[in-house]
Parts: sequence; structure tokens; C-alpha cells
Amino acid sequence: MPSIPDSPSTSGSGTSAPKRLFLVFLSYACSCDTFAAIFKWVRGELIGKGNFGRVYLALNATTGEMIAVKQVEIPRTASDKNDSRQVTVVEALKLESETLKDLDHSNIVQYLGFEETPNFLSIFLEYVPGGSVGSCLRKYGRFDENVTKYFSEQILSGLEYLHLKGILHRDLKADNILVEKTGICKISDFGISKRTDDIDEQNVLTAMQGTVFWMAPEVVNTGKRGYNAKVDIWSVGCVVLEMWAGERPWRKEEAMAVIVKLYSSKQAPPVPSGITLSPKADDFRRKCFAINPDERPSAAELRKHPYLIRPPGWVFSDFGGSHEIAKEDPDDY
Repeated sequence: MPSIPDSPSTSGSGTSAPKRLFLVFLSYACSCDTFAAIFKWVRGELIGKGNFGRVYLALNATTGEMIAVKQVEIPRTASDKNDSRQVTVVEALKLESETLKDLDHSNIVQYLGFEETPNFLSIFLEYVPGGSVGSCLRKYGRFDENVTKYFSEQILSGLEYLHLKGILHRDLKADNILVEKTGICKISDFGISKRTDDIDEQNVLTAMQGTVFWMAPEVVNTGKRGYNAKVDIWSVGCVVLEMWAGERPWRKEEAMAVIVKLYSSKQAPPVPSGITLSPKADDFRRKCFAINPDERPSAAELRKHPYLIRPPGWVFSDFGGSHEIAKEDPDDY
């Protein structure tokens, strides 16, 4: 296969040019072989920056469709190769590519391809122009109750699919749920996901992975028992709590204090003052935050919870006011 040039940096030295576009050729690649299809793509502005690389808006010059390109720089020098964080970032993006390439669900961000050059590792994803649930909450505050129900059901639908595929996400949070302008939610960011033969086996995993404020107690204190897919159910409860409150779980606590509470007393994140839950909503919350993982329902079971029932004929239009969905936030993707 002919060599493919790297995408140059989007910012010049001492100049302000964040939206300059560069034309390169892309050959789709997978772990087994290369795809024959070759198309041109144009890299545009930076739209996201997180723990596992940067995300750029891009144009598929062949189809005219906008796409998202998640990209990390490959360590080249000896010092970079010895930098465990840089190596971890590259491995996380490779893992994300391997996880996403076999998935096809309306509530999972769509994988489009993979590229590795001497300088960059990139994965190509569908572009979701609405931003994330997290960015919408930061812009508009807590959601209308029916919007929360609608989004929660979709998140659970995507999670049910992942679990059927033997995949634990392990980092579900509002910033990792993308939203189309039509209100369709898509789970994203699979950098620390894990595929396993039996997601229900309690000791399947023991590594402390995820973001503390959305972590289940058994992730912090694995002991000899480990944890399983029920950690994602706890995280769903945290995301729903975010939508109810308009702020992240454990808002008044620092990460270390939360770790102590999860480890020693196995507490669930509190409902912020001023938020009153209906009996059905509170039951939904309690089921997600059951301290014993075996008592938490599966995603499929939780989708049937009566709290998620919306009024007949209800259709998503906005968040309860005359808003539009928020633009991308640096934490998206």
C-alpha cells in the first residue's frame, strides 16, 4: 500500500489559523487487512480534547459528509516511547477502534474507519453536531422530565446492546453521551471499555477504571471479588442524576473524598437539595444505586421501569424551553 501523508498541525507558529483545512488521502485499515476503498478527507477545526487525544471536524471530500476524526500523536523519540502516558493514549485509541468496528446500533456512535501513519493514529466517527448531554446541561441546566426519560431510555438501549456484545463501557457519564439535534443519543468514548466472554461474572475485572464521580463502589474496592457489567448500571444512575440536577454527581465533593466514601461506606451520590423526585424516579435511582451489584437490574430490565414511560404522543423538540442543542464542548467525544 502506498504511504499516506500525515495531517499537518492546524496551527502555525505565531499565527492564528485554527480553521485551515488540509487535504490528505485515507485508506481504511483494520486489524486483518486494508480496505480497497480510498477517499479524500479534509481536516478542519478542533472540536474536542480529552484524555485520549483530540477530535477534529472533518469533511469526507468524496461524499460531502461531515465526520469526526479522533487523533493521537504516535510516540517517536526514545523518551516519548518511555512515557507511559503517551503509550497508554495510543493503546486506548487502538482499543477504541477495535471495540467500535463491530458495533452497529442507533444509540452507539458510528465507527467509520481507522488510519495509522508514522506520526498519527486516527479513527473516523460519525459527526454528531448537537454536542454532548454534558455540554447541554452546562449550557441550559437540568432537563425537562420527559427529555430525561427519553434520553435515559436511549442510553439503556445502547448499553443493552453493548452488554449483549460482551462489552463493558466503564466510563459512562454525560460528557460521553452525544446528542443529535433531533434528540437521538449516542454512547461514545470507548477508550477504557472492556470486552469479555461473560459480562455477568463478578470477578471478571479488577482494575480501577473510569471517572471517580461516576464509579460504582466495587470498582474502587474490588477486593477478591472484582466487578462486572453492573458497574455500568451504577453509572447510568449517575447520568440520570446529572440530568435531574443539572450538575455532576458528588458536586460538592473532591475526587479523593468520593473515593473514601465509595470505599469505606459504599455511599451513592446524594440527590442535591432542591430536587424532588417522584416515587417512580426515586425507585429508578435506588435500583441503579443498589450497593450489592447483584441487586441492580440489567440494562434490559431497567428499560422496562415505569419511570421511563412518557405521555402518549410526546415528541422531543427541545429541553423544555425555546433552546437549540448546545454546540460542541471541549469535553465531548
